[in-house]
Amino acid sequence: MDHHTKLIRGAAVVTVDPALGVLETGDVLVEGDTIAAVAPALDAPPAAQVVDGRGHILIPGLINAHLHAWQTTVRGMGMNWSGVEHHLRMQSQFVPALTPEDLGHAEFVGAANLLDGGVTSVLEWCHGNRTPEHSDAALDGLRRAGVRGVFAHGTVKTLPRDGEPHFSQVPHPRAEAKRLRAVLDGDPLLTLALGVLGPDYAPIEVCRQDFGLARELDVLTTAHVSGHPGKVPDGYRRIVAEGLLTGPHNVVHATAMADDELRLLLDHGASITATSSVEVNGGFREPVIGRVLALGGRPSIGTDSETATAADMFAAMRDSLTIQRLFDHHAAQRAAGVRPGRAATNQVARGMPVPPRKTPSSYDALRWATLDNARALGIDALVGSITPGKRADLVLLRGTDLNLTPALNPVDAAVGFAHPGNVDTVLVAGRTVKSGGVLRARAAAQAAGAALRERAERLLATLGLADLRDSTGTRPVPPGPGHPAGS
Repeated sequence: MDHHTKLIRGAAVVTVDPALGVLETGDVLVEGDTIAAVAPALDAPPAAQVVDGRGHILIPGLINAHLHAWQTTVRGMGMNWSGVEHHLRMQSQFVPALTPEDLGHAEFVGAANLLDGGVTSVLEWCHGNRTPEHSDAALDGLRRAGVRGVFAHGTVKTLPRDGEPHFSQVPHPRAEAKRLRAVLDGDPLLTLALGVLGPDYAPIEVCRQDFGLARELDVLTTAHVSGHPGKVPDGYRRIVAEGLLTGPHNVVHATAMADDELRLLLDHGASITATSSVEVNGGFREPVIGRVLALGGRPSIGTDSETATAADMFAAMRDSLTIQRLFDHHAAQRAAGVRPGRAATNQVARGMPVPPRKTPSSYDALRWATLDNARALGIDALVGSITPGKRADLVLLRGTDLNLTPALNPVDAAVGFAHPGNVDTVLVAGRTVKSGGVLRARAAAQAAGAALRERAERLLATLGLADLRDSTGTRPVPPGPGHPAGS
């Protein structure tokens, strides 16, 4: 049985709390589901479980601010897909064929993978749930895994058949949203959001109804946005002008969005999430992290689709940091009109001043994946930092592992060198879900993973899409649903 009181002793504690900073060696007391104290040294209360943190790095549980874990069924099949192919495959071929049981297995395996990799919270953007039974099965999968999160009930974007309205003309289902709001009322770990079409995918009439429904239910809304003209040509300028952006709202991507529209979103309290690896692989403009920072906002980051990008927040931190630095360096060179100069080694001299360090920093990246992501999900009062009074969502990394040792700078070690295999212990609300490097639900997750593979193989066979398993990329691409070959 999990102990009610735990004392993590002697770890390098990276609190991501501006007031507490980084403790080179520190103790963290957990009472029930809550962080009770953080200090260089604490006395162990009677009957407390003492967790030896020596040689470990303690960080807040990582948070994935944008994920489609329901797509775990076809994980890793779309690394070479274009954005258009992704939408055709997922929404118009796979979604009509996925059963509630498929979604339940996918969400459980996907969420178990998150926990195994030190991710304790997620915004699960679920738009493969074409029936209430699909939504219930997805929620059951998340609950079985024990992850904290925001369940964004999304709008299915399956292309219509003859006589059916286009999905862009269909408002978010009111009855289902109200039902899910009641289902999740009082849930200790999961809350509801509405994954709305937004101005990219829906005309203003539908946006009015969707934002109004969210305001009525008092829930977060989240939308995929490119920044190019969509169904609402003026985008969020029109949304704001109509007074629709009054509740918490999250925008994903927005890579082509103009600065004045980004500022408008930030001024109205919206959060903006980048999925840097997917966005760069898709050939879009630079992720918005740097522009959000320049406008005085706080960015958040996620991984996006399981078809193409691993739900690994260690990789997401590194990718986001590296990609942003690349674009920043290019912008600085363009602004200064500077061409590459002498080799760096020929510019070094004794007594010279040490030049400024790189920005954004590794600490910035960790904050994006913890405190800033918590804010984007609307749960920063609960998680995102190791702060007394917050929930005990905590991750211990083995700093003695060969790829991390000597780990003298715990932030650099965690952000620049760690991977899910370094995760030793994970707590969610004080409950141990991983210890000694082994996920408590490992056997159940492995069984679900085996079943998921069988379901995936059956799905491809049923749809006649076995060629999607071709790993060489040399087979011809069959036409998409409702599209003649070559169109």
